[in-house]
Amino acid sequence: MRSYLLGESKPTKKHMRQNIIFLTFFGLFFSCNQSDKKIANSESVSQTVRNDTTSNKPKRQIIIEELKRLQAVFLSNDKQKIADIFSFPMSNETLSIYIDNEQFNEQLQNNGNIVTRNMFTGTFADVSVSLQIDQINQLFKNLSVDKLLNNDNIEYDAIIKTEPCYHYYGVKIEKQLVTLTLGMNSNIDFKSKSVSEDEIPENDSSICEHVLWWVFTFDGKQLHLKEISGAG
Repeated sequence: MRSYLLGESKPTKKHMRQNIIFLTFFGLFFSCNQSDKKIANSESVSQTVRNDTTSNKPKRQIIIEELKRLQAVFLSNDKQKIADIFSFPMSNETLSIYIDNEQFNEQLQNNGNIVTRNMFTGTFADVSVSLQIDQINQLFKNLSVDKLLNNDNIEYDAIIKTEPCYHYYGVKIEKQLVTLTLGMNSNIDFKSKSVSEDEIPENDSSICEHVLWWVFTFDGKQLHLKEISGAG
């Protein structure tokens, strides 16, 4: 038992109770403070890991994800979403839209060969045929873009023996360019049963052969439409 010096007051029960409360409060405060620091440190580490994961994602994987994003947009057939792929206004020399629509062509002439978003969405039914958006959907249906993880070029020929022409599709990655190819070619094995008035076989190259290229540039994060061009 502790002895007390002369003049030193013996602590009362009230003082002892106050000391116990103070020590308990201090202990709880210290414990909570340490827990908060651990949580904060944990969140900081988690955030760093997420950022590192994003920044270290392989370039090819990001391109594949972007192609899948485009696939979903085209498949939606939503003219506003598809219009978002384009950076309007754009020169028609870049887009290669050729349609039999008097209003569109008149506006195009008045605009100095510039296509606006309203022109695009206002005549989308015709524009989608000109740009072969339906064939883009067939491209994604017949080609697995996941194969681009280990290949720079994937192709598919949709040959039907009983048809004079066939469609072919391709996706090619070359440095920062990604090209979607939509083409048609002659089925050389097709036996033409009839010819045109000019005696041209049904599978003649003048009828079957043409191609359209959608070219995108990759900026490290997204694909951006560069141009659309064709031949045939």
